[in-house]
This record gives sequence, structure tokens and C-alpha cells, in this order.
Amino acid sequence: MILTEYKFRPESDSRAEENCADVANKLKTAFAESTDMIVINDLQIKVYDRQITVDHAVLHTYGMTLISSRTLYGKIEVNYRGEWSRSVKGRDIPMENPIDLYKHASKAVRDDLVKSVETIMSKHNGVQKTFDGMPIELMFIQAPKSGLQGNGINSSAILFSEQLTQTITRHFNSYKKRVYQQFGGMDVFRFFSSDMFACADYLIGKEIDRESYPVAQPDQSASGASSSSGQSGKRVIVRTKQIGGGPGIIKARSIKPSRKKPEQMAKEPD
Repeated sequence: MILTEYKFRPESDSRAEENCADVANKLKTAFAESTDMIVINDLQIKVYDRQITVDHAVLHTYGMTLISSRTLYGKIEVNYRGEWSRSVKGRDIPMENPIDLYKHASKAVRDDLVKSVETIMSKHNGVQKTFDGMPIELMFIQAPKSGLQGNGINSSAILFSEQLTQTITRHFNSYKKRVYQQFGGMDVFRFFSSDMFACADYLIGKEIDRESYPVAQPDQSASGASSSSGQSGKRVIVRTKQIGGGPGIIKARSIKPSRKKPEQMAKEPD
């Protein structure tokens, strides 16, 4: 689902804007019809005393991904101290470290959500879920024909746009698998449907309207399963006759219908 559409920024560099538009289009193609993914373009986040724009945010059932697509273009060099610079017409222009910036943005998002957890997250079985364990992943999209060099680059989160949607889907499936395997003996963070839509609306400053959201997934606890099956849980005992006389006791679930016709059963002695 696309919650907010991509908007052109005239003040941005044309190469940065082209790369951002390409990423927004790929996210729309991959996730527009998905009920497990919500895409937010140009998410506004307050980081300490400044307002920054996260180019794309993908909220899904098991967490969130923040994506920068306007930064990595042209020729960029990173020295051993982690200082970034872009070569413009033969001159090296200092630039802000996008990885550090998005780390601060990730912390700001989590802190904001934690403060409003009771508004966003519903209680289940009397327990209030939290955002403390929600995964927030960071991804940085490198523009085509751009160059990154230097020994201070951590390239694990730097991708080309063609790799983005497959990487997000792979991570999503990995978290989904952990839910059923209880990976490492730890609980995996998971949104209920209504809570995920509430979180997305909260992030863009929209009023939360749970009446318009999909119904939250039913509780999968053992007690919920037994009550939903319609079984009372009481053991039913039926007494029958044994061969040679004397009562026999069997459980109700072991009883099988007789193949005898009603006429034959009526002629049998008690």
C-alpha cells in the first residue's frame, strides 16, 4: 500500500531527484497491492533540533525500513575518520554523513513511537505491546554511474535500486519464519493489522481512525484456540455393554456409528 506518494523536490540536485523517483517507482510497483507493506514517501522526522526528510519508509508486519535515495550520487570519497566529501567540478565539497544521520533518525522515530505506544498499539490478552524490540533497518541507494571510494565506508547497507525491493522482501520473509520457529527462544516483534495502519497514520501526523483499518488478527493463544473451536473442554463419558456382561466405559470421541440396521437393533435383547 502507498500511503503518501512521491513528490518532486525542485531544490534537489537533478541526479539525486532522478534516483529518488526511480526508487519510489520500484517501491510502488512492488508493494502497491500488498497488505503487509505500507510505503511512506518523504517522511518528516524531527531529529533533536532539526527537521529532516526520510526519502522513503516501508512499514511492514515485522518492523520498519528507512531508505535514503537522494544522497549517494556523483563521486564520493570517505576517509578513515568517516568524513564524507563529494567531488564537484574538481573540488571536494564536505557533505553530511548520511549513515550517521539516519542512525539518529532511527533513534528519533523509535523514541517518538515509544512515547505514544498506548495510542498506537492495542492491548492483547491484557498485555501492552511496545516498540522497544521493533527492528528498524537502514538502506542507502547508490545512483547508477556513481562512485564510492575510501576505507571508511561500511557498504553492508548500500544497495542499487534494483536490489531494494528484493532485499526488503527477503528480510520480511526472514522475520516471518522466525515467528514460527521462535528463533533463539525470543519473541519476534509483530504488528497486528490495525496497529500497523495506526502507526503509519501517526508517523505522517494523520488522525488515528481504527474503524477504517483492517480487523486485528485473532489471538493465537491456546485458550483462544480452544474457545474458538466451540468445544467445552469437558470429557464426555458413555457407558456401553461389554461382551460377556458388565458395563464398559469408552470416551465419546471413540464412538463410531453402528452399521446395523434399525430393525436388527430393535430385535436384540437388552
